[in-house]
Amino acid sequence: MGETVDADLGIMELKQKLMLSKAYLEDEEFVRDVLATTIEDKMEKEEDRKKEEEFKKKAEERHLERIQELELARREAARWKAEKEARIREARHK
Repeated sequence: MGETVDADLGIMELKQKLMLSKAYLEDEEFVRDVLATTIEDKMEKEEDRKKEEEFKKKAEERHLERIQELELARREAARWKAEKEARIREARHK
């Protein structure tokens, strides 16, 4: 179409630029299709970005849960060990 735009251009700005272009005046249907496709692509990319962000967030939450579970298991093991050693010492002193 002979037009260049920034990738960060908003939908409304893109629409305005397209509607003022020579290509729009010559082939309105083509430009409308390009605009619709561009809007759809931007929406899909945003949805993909949100899904990826949610996936990363959930993965981080699972990671933190595993760390907490491991720390709890370590504390329980240390407590059991201390109790066992105390019982052994107690048994030796009887």
